[in-house]
Amino acid sequence: MGGKMGNMRQLLILLLCLTVVSCGSAQQNTPAATPLPQPTIPAVAEALESQPQDHVEVIGYLYPAAKGTSLVGGLSHSLGEMPAPLAEAGAIWLPDPPALPANAAIDVAGSGGYPLVRVSGQLSPTGRYGPDNRYPRQITEASLELLSVRDLSIALLLDNSGIYDNQPVHLSGQILLGASTALLVDQLGSGGVPAARARQIKLVGVIEGNSLRKRLTATSSGAAYFGPVQIVGIWRRSSLYPLTIIPG
Repeated sequence: MGGKMGNMRQLLILLLCLTVVSCGSAQQNTPAATPLPQPTIPAVAEALESQPQDHVEVIGYLYPAAKGTSLVGGLSHSLGEMPAPLAEAGAIWLPDPPALPANAAIDVAGSGGYPLVRVSGQLSPTGRYGPDNRYPRQITEASLELLSVRDLSIALLLDNSGIYDNQPVHLSGQILLGASTALLVDQLGSGGVPAARARQIKLVGVIEGNSLRKRLTATSSGAAYFGPVQIVGIWRRSSLYPLTIIPG
């Protein structure tokens, strides 16, 4: 009887050990969960194309205007000494924006001191708003969040893509600007050809046109332009929506 009880006890201990080992192996073999993509926060040009909404979030630069403030979708560094609103990137009128804190640190590269913000509020129907009815949309009941920009390398961003989803980032590299495509590359060879192991990011959305090309070098065929730039933009999992491109 004692021998049978001893055998049973040993069997139970063995089963318990196997269960613990099995659970531990299952936990080790379970792949890490992939973060779900975050909903895209639109830039100004994208918001201008959307339907009126009771609540919308938009990223852009606060820009002082006559009798108020506008939210502009991009800044150009190719039009003069100071950055100026990029017309192609659009603008939205803010009739009653809350003031930023007096001690707010505006340290956005290439911003010229204009704050980069996320605006939340009610998006109006298409119409005529602001001074001289110049703005096609406005956002009312607005709240502002001052955004900080992550200063990254192209490699660091690509290796940690999910971490920076929907965040503004500042990158340096070489731009390769074609008729309908644009890339930011960490290494270009002679003539504007990406190096063999170059890492590259696709630029999507509004890309500055002729004024930027004048600051770059044309390829021998004249079909593309290239040169060193800094870019501040919104990272979207696998591509970059530029807000400002600083040549040189």
